[in-house]
Amino acid sequence: MLCHVLRCFCVLAALSACTAAPQREARSQPLPTLIPTQPVVVAPTTLVQPTVPAPSDSGWSLTAPGVETRQLRFMHAETLAQVNVVRLDPQQLRFAVGYRPDAPTDLDSWLNDSAALVAINGGFFDAANRTVALIISDGVAFGQSYEGRGGMFTARTDGSVSLRYLGSQPYDSAEVLETALQGWPMLVHSGGAIYDYEDGVRDRRSVISYDRSGRVLLIATPTASFTLAEMARWLVSADLDLDAALNLDGGSSTALALNDSGAARVESFLPLPIVLLVFPRGSSIVGSRLGDCAA
Repeated sequence: MLCHVLRCFCVLAALSACTAAPQREARSQPLPTLIPTQPVVVAPTTLVQPTVPAPSDSGWSLTAPGVETRQLRFMHAETLAQVNVVRLDPQQLRFAVGYRPDAPTDLDSWLNDSAALVAINGGFFDAANRTVALIISDGVAFGQSYEGRGGMFTARTDGSVSLRYLGSQPYDSAEVLETALQGWPMLVHSGGAIYDYEDGVRDRRSVISYDRSGRVLLIATPTASFTLAEMARWLVSADLDLDAALNLDGGSSTALALNDSGAARVESFLPLPIVLLVFPRGSSIVGSRLGDCAA
């Protein structure tokens, strides 16, 4: 009997253990709601474009009696070309060739030493700064004339000037000339472009020209914008009314300036032994030849 009671008690204890309330599960902390990270937006970089002068034409400006200036900018060969022009009235002005092979100098020094109104670089010269063509300075000849090619600018004391093609009108040593300057090649003759050989080489250019009204035009480009053939075609197509045009030494020699600090100018990159100087008519020509004074 006692054994039976003990067995019943054990069974009841076991049942109580099985039916005991389950333990409470530990509650986990709620996870915070994450806000998606916004993508970083990088503002596009604004490129600052270099300022390029717009095409323009200053028109003619009278800067001194008989001296007019003009500056043109226009698109050529996908770049902006600039051409500086000085137009001169020979009836009011006088021309002289400056030649200093032993003491070449910059254009400002030429202008200051001579008191000229205008100056442009001259023709070609060799490594010793000697002219490779004929020049006549104050009536004295230096060098040898081109034959069958090139051209020659001449000026006389009476105010008469000429720009001739040596291929059709060669130089005669018997000619009495006060001033002469030769160059090569002849670009324009009788109003038409006569130089058409295209070598593809663009460079700075210096040109002396003569229009149908008898005026002399000095032309320079400060940048390497034209081949010689392109220069010849542009001179004919421009509204300059040219009859003749002659190429002078270009590239690093190209220079054109007025004796006026406010005027546009083209500077050479090296000293110049040969220049063409322009003076008021009736004034003394100072330092035009080899640094000497000449009346």
